[in-house]
Amino acid sequence: MTDTRPDQRVTSADLLAELREEQQSFRFLMTALAGIIGMAAVIVAGSVIYFYMELGGLKAKYAEQTRLNEMNLRIVAGEAGRQRESTQAALVAIREENDAARKQAELARDIQRAEATRQVSGYRENAVELAQQHFLGVPLNEVTAQVVAVVLRADGAREDMLSQGERLQLQAALNDWSGDNADTVEGAMTSLLENGETLAVQARGAAGLAALEYRAANASSLGWNRGCSTVVDYVNQAEARGLDAPMLLLWKGQCLRKRGDALLAYEAFSRAATMLEGGDFEETLLHAQLAHHGVGTTLVALVASEQLPAGRDSEAALQEALAELREAARIRGARGSTPVGVAYTEENIGFIHILDKDWQTALDHTGRIDEILPLAWNLTVRNIAAMENEAALRAAKGSREAIEEMQEIQSDTQLVLGLMSCNQIDRPELKRLLPAKYSARIDLLSRHCDIDSGGAL
Repeated sequence: MTDTRPDQRVTSADLLAELREEQQSFRFLMTALAGIIGMAAVIVAGSVIYFYMELGGLKAKYAEQTRLNEMNLRIVAGEAGRQRESTQAALVAIREENDAARKQAELARDIQRAEATRQVSGYRENAVELAQQHFLGVPLNEVTAQVVAVVLRADGAREDMLSQGERLQLQAALNDWSGDNADTVEGAMTSLLENGETLAVQARGAAGLAALEYRAANASSLGWNRGCSTVVDYVNQAEARGLDAPMLLLWKGQCLRKRGDALLAYEAFSRAATMLEGGDFEETLLHAQLAHHGVGTTLVALVASEQLPAGRDSEAALQEALAELREAARIRGARGSTPVGVAYTEENIGFIHILDKDWQTALDHTGRIDEILPLAWNLTVRNIAAMENEAALRAAKGSREAIEEMQEIQSDTQLVLGLMSCNQIDRPELKRLLPAKYSARIDLLSRHCDIDSGGAL
């Protein structure tokens, strides 16, 4: 049997067609592979970009957190400086009390040797004066308290050495010095004011009440409605009855300044400074420091609010303020304050440079204070000086580096201020010491205090 199928021959055309099919399959495979590789490349590139951006964000967050930590450390270091200054101030007060006691040592020895009541009665005037001065800024010490106590005991034996008013004054001074019977002290002063037989006795009662009220008001940041208005009222009553004393004027000036009555406060501080320089009153470094600081600060507020009395030149007032604040800082150092304590006074000089529109001097001054510790008022002045200096640089087409430096100062000061407590900033008083055009800036820098603006009023 024979095969009848035709011969199947593979021609070159068949081979060519088959080759073309294989080439097409290969090209398809290569195209698909290129697509896969391209897609992978896109994914890889996208991942790199994503992780780079994420890393950049993490780096930025890390840098910001590091910066925030540095600012917090500065504030903590500042608090440590404040604690050291507080300790030093306490040591200074003890030293001054010991110095005062040594000055009275001879008087104490004499009165201890006095045997008869008649001999003790010779010290009656000394004891009365010491008790009166206790409520006028020259507190009793171990020695002078002994003098007052001896005279009181002698009066108890005779009951005719002291008047009723003097007896109340001496006992109240002893009680107040020892920290006992606060209600009794207040009652004695009230009795002197309301029932004193002479205007002079009544004035001593008003002065004593002013002293007690000032302590309470000072504990409340001298809030006008938390004691300061009462202080001014009692001081006015004492003055109306003929009592002039530097410490009364200093208390009155402090309260009026915190209320915003810069002109009346300036008058009170100036009178106190004149009395102390006149030598008619016992001057302590603390009294002198308060007087000069008060005069300087209230002058700044008067210039800032454009409320200087008619005929007063603002530039001359600023020069006077500068001299007064420098003197207050010098006295503070002479009393034994640390650089932190001196900085508390010197920071107010920055306001003068702002009012003078001397931005570079303001930056230099605030930079020096900031190296000691961060202070809210100093940082505010520094921020404003940098803002104004940036504007001046832009107007003069200054260098980019200089402009960026001013921007960095503004950023840093704003960050630190945002970490500070509102009572450190004291927004109301800040606004009194700077021109009104900076009020919005102060609000921005203390925006975390919108609920509580400092509580000074």
